[in-house]
Amino acid sequence: MDNIKNIVAYKKLLITKGMLFQSDTPAAFIPNPNEMDYKKGYVDRFFIQKINDTNAPIIEINASEVNDVLSAGYHTFVKVMWKISGKEEEIKMINKKSIKFVYKEMPKLLFYLPNLLQFAKLN
Repeated sequence: MDNIKNIVAYKKLLITKGMLFQSDTPAAFIPNPNEMDYKKGYVDRFFIQKINDTNAPIIEINASEVNDVLSAGYHTFVKVMWKISGKEEEIKMINKKSIKFVYKEMPKLLFYLPNLLQFAKLN
């Protein structure tokens, strides 16, 4: 509880000094797999969430923004290998395992990615 009081006091101090700090949140990104990705069978997907709030929205970001996000230190980051081609059950199983693999870092990713067949081309 003391931590929350300290944060509130710090924010009030910043406001009175005209120095309220806000971190830039990267724009949301939607992957657009190409034929090479489908031949490879998967795409890497990158997700962030505010580091101090597990209820904060999860945002998918572009790979080119990962280094900036990590260096700022304000977000939890996970990378998921997302299966996009193959048999339906295989794709679902692998994508579910990919989400479970990062569960400790981002528990609510499963709710963000309910469609395990997103971007999939079925064989």
